[in-house]
Amino acid sequence: MTLIGPVLDDRTYAQLREELIRRIPVYTPEWTDHNESDPGIVLLDLFAFLGESLLYRFNQIPDATKVAFLRLLDVQPLPALAAQALVRVETETPRGAQLPTGAQLTAGAVAFETTSEVHAWPLDAVGAGKKAARPAKNSYEIAQREEAERRERRDSGADIRVDFYETVALSADPTAPGAEVLDVNGTLDRSLWVALLDRPTTDTDQLRGRTVFLGIALDESVDQPFDLGGTSGMDACQTARYSSSGLRQDGPGVTWQLWQPPPDPEDSSNSKDDWNSKDDGNPASIKTTATAPAPHPFRTLEIVRDTTTGLTRTGVVALTLPRQLPRRPSGQPSGAVTDPPRLDDPETAERVVGWLRATRPDQSAEGIQRVRWVGVNAVDAVQARTATAAELLGIGSGEAGQVYRLAQANVLPGTVRLEVEEDGGWRSWTEVADFTHSTAGDRHFRVELAAGLVRFGPGGQRGRVPQIGQRIRVRTYRHGGGAGGNVPAGAVNAVTGAVGITAVANPLPAAGGRDAEPLDVALDRIPGEVHRRDRAVTEEDFRELALRLPGVARAEALALFHPKSPEEKAAGVVSVVVFPTEDVRAPGAPLPDRALLRRVAGYLDERRLATTELYVLPPEYRRLSVAVGVAVRDGHQVDAVRRWVELIIRQFLAPVPPFGPDGAGWPLGRPVRGAELEAVAVQVEGVEFLQGEGLRLAEWDGENENWREVPRVLLRTWQVPELVDITVVSGEPLEPGAGYRPAPVPADTRYVPLPREVC
Repeated sequence: MTLIGPVLDDRTYAQLREELIRRIPVYTPEWTDHNESDPGIVLLDLFAFLGESLLYRFNQIPDATKVAFLRLLDVQPLPALAAQALVRVETETPRGAQLPTGAQLTAGAVAFETTSEVHAWPLDAVGAGKKAARPAKNSYEIAQREEAERRERRDSGADIRVDFYETVALSADPTAPGAEVLDVNGTLDRSLWVALLDRPTTDTDQLRGRTVFLGIALDESVDQPFDLGGTSGMDACQTARYSSSGLRQDGPGVTWQLWQPPPDPEDSSNSKDDWNSKDDGNPASIKTTATAPAPHPFRTLEIVRDTTTGLTRTGVVALTLPRQLPRRPSGQPSGAVTDPPRLDDPETAERVVGWLRATRPDQSAEGIQRVRWVGVNAVDAVQARTATAAELLGIGSGEAGQVYRLAQANVLPGTVRLEVEEDGGWRSWTEVADFTHSTAGDRHFRVELAAGLVRFGPGGQRGRVPQIGQRIRVRTYRHGGGAGGNVPAGAVNAVTGAVGITAVANPLPAAGGRDAEPLDVALDRIPGEVHRRDRAVTEEDFRELALRLPGVARAEALALFHPKSPEEKAAGVVSVVVFPTEDVRAPGAPLPDRALLRRVAGYLDERRLATTELYVLPPEYRRLSVAVGVAVRDGHQVDAVRRWVELIIRQFLAPVPPFGPDGAGWPLGRPVRGAELEAVAVQVEGVEFLQGEGLRLAEWDGENENWREVPRVLLRTWQVPELVDITVVSGEPLEPGAGYRPAPVPADTRYVPLPREVC
């Protein structure tokens, strides 16, 4: 709903002129010539024109008045949001180099700051896993595997089971075409292995008892196609994953361990005391000798910090290495189940100084998600600057609603550190979202983030206010944000004031940045904001609140809809279907990743009723194919008309704004009718009519794995169409789903090149 500004005077030029002419007989009855040629009428026309211009300016509301109107209703424009990035740091200093919290990074003119510290080492890292080997293709491969199986059983001296695996090694550039993604839950040992690799300046003695910072980038994309399960719905495990609590909860815990290679009996320098040192890891069955007890192959590491929350989202894991490090592995690992995977590149294998393993507890039903990238010396960064110089805002007046301006706008929430000079010294005050829960004596203030204004409460029973003569200062705060922070991979490439750091880079694009909301958009939100007061009760509330988050192009709320039983109404259940702004895998049928679903669930969960059961789901697409045959009018280029017909049908069936039948995306559950698509196609200029059978519509039959031609496609209440294939030709339409194909070549014909001429 658009807010209509008040019109104080709506008279037009014609109305003003007519009113002036009607006054002539009242004041000057002797004036009888009212034609346009009369000089007096010309002057009245001029006055009417100037009057209309003045009234236009009179009816305009200045922006300052609009902002005051928003404050009166306690509606703030949405502030800018800061983009987040995962940054890898490099150094060649043997003792490592420190990058403190708040270090300045830049991507061209865009500034970033580290949110924590990192101690970088001259190391590299490779993530790897053991994927079950593909079946043998021929007799040679079968014989090779049988021989390897006999050898393993002979070496172990027991009848053991042998499973062959292939090593999946993650690329250093996760954005490169064809870069591997490791499905850890699908590996043989359900473990993520990380090889620490040396560099020419690496000194392993410097790593004893020190902390390494591993960056883990997870692939949180939803499997394509997303299927709710038809009328039967999801199973209990899938339903729990898409509930608001399931999306927000941390992982069941991850155990990080350091692999200790078994002693080499031919190397006398390695004493068994180094190998059999006291350890709290789990024992495993590996090859042993008669004189040495079974060693512990792993040492559990202390987790200092984990922003991945148990490998459920992209972040950094800080691990403390033991003071007594195991010896450097020599050669490739053996076939023991506790050994790390074999690296196919011999040069990389020679650089390994140690192996780390991440596993879930045995009783955990959920494994580790798909991993895109693993790197060492990683740190989280945010697109912001910290104002470190204290700002004296002013002196208190003792009045209610005192307002002071910060030096910077676009302040990040929760970062302002404000103090008031009271009796006895400076006292810290607390930033709050509003003064609803403030009581007498509470030292509370709020910040208008977009404008950079500090506001104090009404005083009295609603909190304290600075008194007369009390100075007010802000020690520090963060400011920044905007869509410009969503820089591509590798854009963050410079660091300021860091000693020993040779390079920085973000292996993945930064995400999450959003510009501050324009004033006119904030005014349009007033009716909804006044109605809902930041609470999600109705379907419209859930939809509008979800649209506030960056990355959400469209959101639809389904009341009484439970994904476990979609055909039955479930009391107290609301399911929100989220469409992202982009999906590079399928631009025409975008699916959100779990990170976006998690943000939506977290935002709505804080605003829903306590009795509401909330689910946040990706959309489910129904695959369609369209074939059109057109007759092109004379004077129009055939290929241009074909492209326009294809484009308009794609836009008509698109799921996200500004496309769709009404510009809001295809409505959930609305049937797709071939006759309606025909009406859309003939609207293109240059189309005379549709030839032959006109437009042919087909849906994908998953049971028979083929296209089935139908006059209309019925969608369930949670489905939208996905136009998989469309062909537009001049003449008879093609077979739906067949795609464009060249003219057939006779089977009994051969094309032979002409023999060369020889002089």
